[in-house]
Amino acid sequence: MRRLLLNRTAWLQALTVLALLLAMAGAALYVWTRYQSVQNHLSDLEPRYARLAGLLEHRADLQTLGLQAKAQLARLAYPASQDVTQAGNDAQQRIRGLFADSKLDIISIQVLPPKEEAKFDRIPINLRVEGDLSGIQDALLKLSTQSPLVLVDSLTLQTIGAVKPASVQRLGGQFNFFVLRVRS
Repeated sequence: MRRLLLNRTAWLQALTVLALLLAMAGAALYVWTRYQSVQNHLSDLEPRYARLAGLLEHRADLQTLGLQAKAQLARLAYPASQDVTQAGNDAQQRIRGLFADSKLDIISIQVLPPKEEAKFDRIPINLRVEGDLSGIQDALLKLSTQSPLVLVDSLTLQTIGAVKPASVQRLGGQFNFFVLRVRS
């Protein structure tokens, strides 16, 4: 009987030790999986952190570049504070003045309804003129110096009347311009 009791005690002790070892192995497995999960998360965050650190390190340079970009945008497009109609009318008047100064006859000029493109309002302007080639070249050259920028979408030139080699040929032109206005 004593031997049976001793055998039973040994089994209980062995089971107790085994249960403790299983509990410790389960806890170790849990800790290991959490550790791996955190390491994966840290490896995902490391490039982001490095980018953020780089951005913070070059903050002054980025702010300077941002100001330069805003200044460039102000030279290229009408500001959001200006109404679309005002921007279109201003561009129309500038174009009319340039082509009139170049000794071209303005047949018609029209501002069309604006179209939304990304962060801009695209304001189309159609112009029909008549004159000689040198006047058209002069007007287009002057147009390239304008601020805010006036862009040529398309143009069509054709002769008016019979072509006479001894005289300056008169041309008719259809120009499709557009200007941009920043949308808020």
